[in-house]
Amino acid sequence: MRRRYRELSSVEDSKENIIEELFSQVEELQKDLTKAHDELDNYKELAAMFKDKSNKDKEALEMKNRDHAKLSFVSVLVDGDCMNFQDNLIQSGYDGGQKAVQLLRKAVEDYLFQLDPEANPRIQCKIRVYANVSGLSKTYHDTNIAPVDGTLEAFIQGFNMENGLCDFVDAGNGKECSDVKLRALFEQDILDVHCQRVIFCASADNGYARVLGPHRESHRISLVEGPPFAREMKELAPHFATTSFPDVFRSTKIISRRVSFSSVTPPRTPPQNYASAVKTSPRSQSMSDVNRRSPSPLTSARISNRNCSPVRLAVCKNAAGQRVDPPLRYSTKENVDSLKQRKLCNPYHIVGSCPYGENCNHDHESRLRPQQVEDLRYIARLRVCPRGVWCAEESCVCGHRCPRENCLGPGYNGCKFPKIMHGVDSSIVATTL
Repeated sequence: MRRRYRELSSVEDSKENIIEELFSQVEELQKDLTKAHDELDNYKELAAMFKDKSNKDKEALEMKNRDHAKLSFVSVLVDGDCMNFQDNLIQSGYDGGQKAVQLLRKAVEDYLFQLDPEANPRIQCKIRVYANVSGLSKTYHDTNIAPVDGTLEAFIQGFNMENGLCDFVDAGNGKECSDVKLRALFEQDILDVHCQRVIFCASADNGYARVLGPHRESHRISLVEGPPFAREMKELAPHFATTSFPDVFRSTKIISRRVSFSSVTPPRTPPQNYASAVKTSPRSQSMSDVNRRSPSPLTSARISNRNCSPVRLAVCKNAAGQRVDPPLRYSTKENVDSLKQRKLCNPYHIVGSCPYGENCNHDHESRLRPQQVEDLRYIARLRVCPRGVWCAEESCVCGHRCPRENCLGPGYNGCKFPKIMHGVDSSIVATTL
């Protein structure tokens, strides 16, 4: 009986121990559950706080985007000297100026819709036209497009009065005045985060290839073709979106047929509307005979330029097949600065041929010494070649790599050479001529 009692007591003790352990485990689980509930409540509060902050940030971002959309604009830049409005618009004076703005804005809106049907249809359109007004007015008068004095001025007045964001600006009486204005405005707009697109209208001027070259492949630039693209602009055009506005701009250049006794002899058979503007007199015939026998120095230079063959320059390449400019040594900074002021035609004096023909207004008459030619080659290399490091043109005088030592890249101290033209291997492994 005692043995059986001890066995039964042992079993009872085990049962009590198990029950105590179960109670202890339940208490631990209850503590863990309470802790988990507390943590869950904290997470819920944290999630609610983050959600509230996210909603506020979303609202702020939407407000910022709305404000950004209000300030967004498309910049339309027009060189009025080489990108001329249709003759009928000019001839209509004030009304033509207003209609030109309406047609140009409509053409831009249609073009933007073609590019992106989801784009904001109410985006602002800023139009800036820069031109040498006095020179342009004389050209229109000489070509009989606008023979009545004040026609162009009335057109400009109508243009400026039609819309507050559209301006036709007199850039000044000089060849490159419009270029300087457009270049500065382009550099400003392309860096402006509010500017959605720059629509560049200056197809017939090679000079803008240096401005646009560093921005090739940009999705924010469109080129508009009026007159056919000039040679360097044509080579650059495939890198940008291109279009045309035939209802707004002429598709050909204006060819001035005015008579100048210091220039070439007028044609024997005057063109239409020309005979009424020029009356032949014995004196004019005499002067024409003199000019026919002895053309002006500028005319002689251009005639000789057309008759000579261009000098072929050596095309040097590195191991990667990129063009390398052979080293050269200019004389002094003073001599280089002096040559810059003379507005010399670089291709004419370096390779003996000017690609711009009779349209070139730079100096063809000066005769340079060999060292001056070398200095001019240095000046020419300061311009970015629109074909870049893969240029293979034998008569190219532009730069194919940044000439500055330790340059930090595009934009540094006004550097206009793109990134690919920095750090180019200058070791020449192949030369073609």
